[in-house]
Amino acid sequence: MNGEPPPSPPPRWLTLRLGSGCMLAVIAVLALSPQEIGGWDRSTFTSAHFWTRCGSSLIVLTIALTFSVCLALSAELLSSRLGSRSRGLLACCGRALACAPVAALAWGFVGLWIGRHGGPVETLMPVELPLAENVWQTGLARMLWEFLAPALLLAIPLTGELIHGVISDAPMTPALDLALRARGIPTAFIVWRHRLRQLLPVAGVHLRALCLIAPVYLIVVEDVLRFMGWGGWMAQSLRGSEGHPVILGLIGGGGMVVVLLGAARIVFGRALPAGGKMSGLAWQPWLLWALACMAAMPGSPPWLVIWFAVLLAGSADWHRTWLKIEKRLPLEAARVIGGSAWRIWWRHLARAQARFLVALISAALARALIWIAVACAVRPAWVEELSPPLARWLRPLAISTSHGAAAALTDPSPVLEAGGVIALASLCLIQVSRIIQPRAT
Repeated sequence: MNGEPPPSPPPRWLTLRLGSGCMLAVIAVLALSPQEIGGWDRSTFTSAHFWTRCGSSLIVLTIALTFSVCLALSAELLSSRLGSRSRGLLACCGRALACAPVAALAWGFVGLWIGRHGGPVETLMPVELPLAENVWQTGLARMLWEFLAPALLLAIPLTGELIHGVISDAPMTPALDLALRARGIPTAFIVWRHRLRQLLPVAGVHLRALCLIAPVYLIVVEDVLRFMGWGGWMAQSLRGSEGHPVILGLIGGGGMVVVLLGAARIVFGRALPAGGKMSGLAWQPWLLWALACMAAMPGSPPWLVIWFAVLLAGSADWHRTWLKIEKRLPLEAARVIGGSAWRIWWRHLARAQARFLVALISAALARALIWIAVACAVRPAWVEELSPPLARWLRPLAISTSHGAAAALTDPSPVLEAGGVIALASLCLIQVSRIIQPRAT
């Protein structure tokens, strides 16, 4: 999330850790489900229909992530040539774009593109052509648009996350422009040969972090567009609270995350592994696991479950940031001159810890608000379990009936207004976190 510190490098044996996390999530769903789950239906697990859905969703995820990486790298290269002000403006635009609820983006796209302009979407309203024009080129175009519509919609929040992450971390790379220009190397060669090579590892770390949350965004997008993929399967399973479909969805989602991380390693190279238990704990798709556990516990409060998932997902990043801040404090000098432990804490640690805690809570609240909007869009019944003010904000995004879908198709303004309120509240919390957080330098 763009309100948090940069993601820590992935731990060693990340694939094995993800597989272990998936097995633990399956066990948790089995233990928490109130329904007695009978024998395992092997035909469903081995059916080509389910794995075809997973393959279709994997294609959509790959297109969306590729598009987001290309736009983020282009935005950083453009901002580096325009100056520091344009860099800050583009980073702010990325933060605002990442705060937009994906449900509001999806229903707004459906209402504006289909309802107002009458545009085609193959899974909802396919274009009608005369029989004479139904040639193989038309079939290919239909198939491409069927995959491109959810992929481009999914790429919007992912692009915002990557633009902010890449632009914020790019100044930490070595500045070689002046030295290379002094040697007479052309500007185009510097950009494509040196600058882009420096940015690829930065984008790779952020892309790996996005692979953990992109499948949850995909659930909402596929459910709104009625795309026949893993996300649609998972949305129906979460609404039904049935054991076998949710477990299959967890296995399929974990497999897609593993494949995406393996592809990222091939393209961007092997990232420097991070040590410590906190990093291994944080690099899990906690939001996907949280949705499955919430579906297994019908009476669970969505706020608390997502809050803990957000804290676990960002634990390693915040822990690493605090260690950097603590190293900059004059603690050893205070001990040398004979300061007591209480005085050292009061004079040097208390203020930094208070600011750090407020920044952490503000960023976690912003992220939790966005993910609660995602959860309520997946399962609208969860809206009734929230507090009245929050439920009033999120209710336009929780469309559960055909009448509500028809109303959003006719007039998407309530959905867009609710999404704008949530995005503005999240952006304000993120800005508070960025202002209050003590710096490590």
